[in-house]
Amino acid sequence: MVGQKLLGQVTKLVPIGVFVEVADGIEGLVPLRELAPRRGEPSDIVHVGDAVTVVVTEVSRERRRLALSLRQGFS
Repeated sequence: MVGQKLLGQVTKLVPIGVFVEVADGIEGLVPLRELAPRRGEPSDIVHVGDAVTVVVTEVSRERRRLALSLRQGFS
C-alpha cells in the first residue's frame, strides 16, 4: 500500500496539515511538509471538499494511522 496513489477528498484543515478521506470511513493525514513544495497555510493550498490525489507514505496498523503526501501526488 505504501507508494500507492489514491483519490480522496479533503475533510478537515488543522494546524499540522490536512485530513483526506481516501475510502469510506478511512482518513489519513497529509502533514504540512507533504502538502506542497512551498510552505504556506493549508487553506492557501486546499479547501474542505476538494478532490485530491495523494500518495500513501506510511501505514501503521498498530496506531491505526495513515500518512499521506499531496506533494508526491502531483508527479
